[in-house]
Amino acid sequence: MRLKTSSADNPPDFTQEHLRPRVLVEEEDGAVRAAIVEMLEDAGFESVGCGGPDTQVSGHCPLENHEECGAATKADVIFCSLRMSDPRNREILKSLKRLHRNTPIVVEVPKPQAASLHGSLIGTHVVYTPITRRSLTKAVLEAWKAEDPILATLR
Repeated sequence: MRLKTSSADNPPDFTQEHLRPRVLVEEEDGAVRAAIVEMLEDAGFESVGCGGPDTQVSGHCPLENHEECGAATKADVIFCSLRMSDPRNREILKSLKRLHRNTPIVVEVPKPQAASLHGSLIGTHVVYTPITRRSLTKAVLEAWKAEDPILATLR
């Protein structure tokens, strides 16, 4: 398991070898982030975790300023477990979707909130809390192998 602490100068990064599908885990809680990274590693993915804006040494996440995130650029799938009730986290998701259009994004949300977050979740793959190893792996695999969700709606 690789759980690298990130900062604005030293974001989480994947290994040089690209032998397995890469998943960036966006989760604020360090213990939860570590557990998700470990579940994904056990499922055969290469995973790194980022704690979002509150863990950045500079106090801001590049995505808050609509700037590129190095780890997101290298990821095959982004797993976003940030609390969508926070407007700042919805902006981060919006930036991820805009800046990384070709990277599938899996968003973890409580099922009761899914309807109210519908606009924010368009173009993403949703997995409902509480997640299990099986539901997480299934959601990431489906997102990784899925066709573009926008194109799918046009067919």
